[in-house]
Amino acid sequence: MNLISTFIVWTWLLCIGLVAPASLPAGGAQESIIQHRRNNMGSPIIALKDFNLLNSTSNNSSTLTRVIAGTPVNVIKVWESNESRKWLLVSVLCQRFDQLFYRRGWVEI
Repeated sequence: MNLISTFIVWTWLLCIGLVAPASLPAGGAQESIIQHRRNNMGSPIIALKDFNLLNSTSNNSSTLTRVIAGTPVNVIKVWESNESRKWLLVSVLCQRFDQLFYRRGWVEI
């Protein structure tokens, strides 16, 4: 009787050990941080005040366009400079001569 119960226990443990890992996704139940960031970055934000869209991450750079408060802005990238200043690479929908197009540029936070 002892031999049969030992055989049943080992068979049950072997089945659990082989079947349970096959039902898990590769890498276990971890969620990727990169996918989470990508989903947050895709949603547009609304500009609360007017600002200039710059062509580089410098205060002396030229202005591409003036963004008016209330305009939806898509954040593409967040960058922190060596001087501990944060910059956003954004995409803004602009209208010029009855045409709509997206313009990309940098904004300091």
